[in-house]
Amino acid sequence: MPTFQDLKGLKVPSPDTILSMQKELSTPALTLESDNGVKNKININDKLNGLLVKTALHLDVLKTDQTDYCLDFDHQFIPTEKYDTTHSYKEQKGYFPAVASIDNTPVYIENRNGNSSVKFNQLDTLKRTFALLGANLINPSRCRMDCGSYLTKVCDWLNDGGTKFYIRAEQSEQLLFEASLSEDWKKCTIGVNDYEVCSIDHKFGKYTHRVVAYRWHNKTGQVSTITADANSYLFIITNDREWDEKTIIEFYNQRGNSERLFDIQNNDFNWNKMPFSFLEQNTVYLIIMALCHVLYKWLIRIFSKACSFLQPYHRLKKFTFRLICIAAKVIRTGRRQAIRLFTKAPINLAGISP
Repeated sequence: MPTFQDLKGLKVPSPDTILSMQKELSTPALTLESDNGVKNKININDKLNGLLVKTALHLDVLKTDQTDYCLDFDHQFIPTEKYDTTHSYKEQKGYFPAVASIDNTPVYIENRNGNSSVKFNQLDTLKRTFALLGANLINPSRCRMDCGSYLTKVCDWLNDGGTKFYIRAEQSEQLLFEASLSEDWKKCTIGVNDYEVCSIDHKFGKYTHRVVAYRWHNKTGQVSTITADANSYLFIITNDREWDEKTIIEFYNQRGNSERLFDIQNNDFNWNKMPFSFLEQNTVYLIIMALCHVLYKWLIRIFSKACSFLQPYHRLKKFTFRLICIAAKVIRTGRRQAIRLFTKAPINLAGISP
């Protein structure tokens, strides 16, 4: 730990210097054309993503001996008016980065222009994500994604690699028809809601996968011409044949907690305030702010041991108001320097150590 004497000669870089350094860390973007002629701009920064994972490991936010990690993968549209931003399907200009996380810790980020489809080149992004994690001895045993990842090549690749996947399947006439023919429906309560659940075999890509279906009576009473009933259906495609339907649905629904990562990054670590005019430079900013998130997880874990009014899950704003905003003074007592805090809060400074 640095002493006060060590910090006396420390020079803090100016904001202009920090911005200049971020520009130097940027890498050229790729422009790839989809089958329908749409040009997609993708920026890959392997070195900074590697630093992100190595930092999480060095600070014990992630551990190499953990065997039950689940990788959450999603895209986050970030509205912003920059020189090279393009309109998305949401009729706003912005970027559309792909983000992979483990336990709400960002581990891989690729930036994309706003009009990129979530499905375009997604398998290559997943391959780069798993390759980076594997190189750092992190091997997620499970992977959880929304319907943007409902692709035959994604399911086949994950299955070939031995990774259990749980993906929201898009509703199709075939799936609805197959589910309506099942005679294995059984009642199930998930949370406070009552459903009927069943599993069906569904050929998708090279393999026949398991599809967990669940349904409930719709409020309108409208009868579907495909299923011949008045139910709403949802589907999860998976290669997990061990867990029961309720466990799989509850596990998949935990994606809601993982999506809090975007709220944290946008509001606590300023993803919603891009500083640069170009996608490549803003990719650096996204990853550096993700690094700040990892550092904050490490700090809040340390301070929560010394401060009973802090918990490891507290957001940055609560940490700031409960601890950072406390007035303090460096004093000399007993022939040594100490910190005097002007608060009655129970803070044990001796417990603040990595």
